[in-house]
Amino acid sequence: MEDSKVDTILEAARRRFAQYGLSKTTMNEIAADIGMSKASLYYYFPDKERLFVAVVEKDMQEFVTAIGQLIDKPSRASFKLKKYITVRNDLFHRLLTLSKIVNASQTYELFNPVFNELKLTMFKREKELIERILHLGAEEKEFKKVSVPAYAELFVSAMIGLRAGGLYIETGDDVARYEKISRQTQMFMDIFLAYLQPDK
Repeated sequence: MEDSKVDTILEAARRRFAQYGLSKTTMNEIAADIGMSKASLYYYFPDKERLFVAVVEKDMQEFVTAIGQLIDKPSRASFKLKKYITVRNDLFHRLLTLSKIVNASQTYELFNPVFNELKLTMFKREKELIERILHLGAEEKEFKKVSVPAYAELFVSAMIGLRAGGLYIETGDDVARYEKISRQTQMFMDIFLAYLQPDK
């Protein structure tokens, strides 16, 4: 019963945070959305920041699980990287709280320690996932030998940069913006994979 109540709170909070962000969401609104008293909500989460962290950590876990399943499937490392791009774009499109963390750009978010810690955690988790794929490619001699940590860091940094750059695309259409981000990340992937090809 407790788990189910926490899940209900997290889902309501996720919707609020995704739409309005951390600064413009109140605990009163989240409590009202699920017909719970504010006091009851505070019993489960002592403050808004801790509730936000719980929502983002749940999204992170969903992201890591989905990518982990992709990596564990028997396929070439290059395919895993290409698929990673598609899955990542889809997950960030759906898990909006996670997207807000990775692409935090407002002053409140940039200087908020909660955002900074979560961004760092997400960066490390993504880097570990990419390192796994690059190691697999090197072991199978599909990729040439490179500094795996350095190239994993480059890859994740590029993904974050391209997604953040997508926020400045001159269109009010979210679908067009999403499609352009998808195309640009695929273009980067082609360049990245071309470089990783073993020397002949």
